[in-house]
Amino acid sequence: MVVRTLKQYGEKTFIGTSNVHLAMKYETKPIGTHAHEWFMFHAAKYGYKMANLLGLEHWSDVYRGDLGIALSDTYTTEVFFQQFDKKLTKLFDGVRHDSGDPLEFTDKVIAHYKKNGIDPLSKTIIFSDGLDYDKVERIASYCEGKILHSFGVGTNFTNDVGLRPMNIVIKMTDALPEDDQWTPVIKLSDEPMKHTGDEDSIYIAKKY
Repeated sequence: MVVRTLKQYGEKTFIGTSNVHLAMKYETKPIGTHAHEWFMFHAAKYGYKMANLLGLEHWSDVYRGDLGIALSDTYTTEVFFQQFDKKLTKLFDGVRHDSGDPLEFTDKVIAHYKKNGIDPLSKTIIFSDGLDYDKVERIASYCEGKILHSFGVGTNFTNDVGLRPMNIVIKMTDALPEDDQWTPVIKLSDEPMKHTGDEDSIYIAKKY
């Protein structure tokens, strides 16, 4: 019902849906970004220090410029931008915000683009962290004239009738790179209380 209604009445602002089946059913664009699991697998195969860099390189090798929004917070945004070098910064269309303060993130992204000689208004931030209408309005007002912006709204489009949402997310816990052994995988959010995975692995990743 949500996708059908947005397709019917949101022509100027509704871009598409990350649900491929509903995109086909309602003839709209299937659109989204890569998941944290992409980088989590790369960490299991290549180690934490190489996960972001090789994850982005391999993504671009596969999609050749399509699906060009880089997910920044699998191992914290600070670590991500250390490896989001000038080549990758130019190559990807923008970045996705999924944890931490969205306005602080906006400032960091704009500073990163300017540092690399790139006009922030040629790039996009996709915001997707617990969005509601008021939060979208506040972020959009802050970004206006500074950087392009778009929003991935899920829960508050499909559950806005007063019921408390469950606020859960499913994450990968282990990976089996080819014929190697099962390896625990983790996610280090920009919000420390949202780290997920094996505690020993979290400790090692944060220390090294």
